Amino acid sequence: MRPRPLSIENPEYDRYVSLVPDGDIEEILSKQRTKTITFLSSISEESARKAYAPGKWTLKEVIGHMADVERVMSYRMLAIARNESAPLPEWIRINTFLRQTSTNYPGSSY
Repeated sequence: MRPRPLSIENPEYDRYVSLVPDGDIEEILSKQRTKTITFLSSISEESARKAYAPGKWTLKEVIGHMADVERVMSYRMLAIARNESAPLPEWIRINTFLRQTSTNYPGSSY
């Protein structure tokens, strides 16, 4: 079992890492996946497309954003694992690209 990352490794992600319970990460992720699928399956399409206030994201947009970020983080992990020498794009550039190319953001049609 891999230990929890030290805060000195990635201080900007401390608040997220601290939310992960102790234990086997594969088991934790497997349970989280099951709970997430069960939860999302219980929500109607109509509810998933509604924002709680004007200008706020819908559940569908939030889930789409999570999927986009997951792809970006997977690429970053792969580049780090390969010890690639090319610099990774800054988040502001990634966010701009995602907003221009994805249907997962407020105001886009999906």
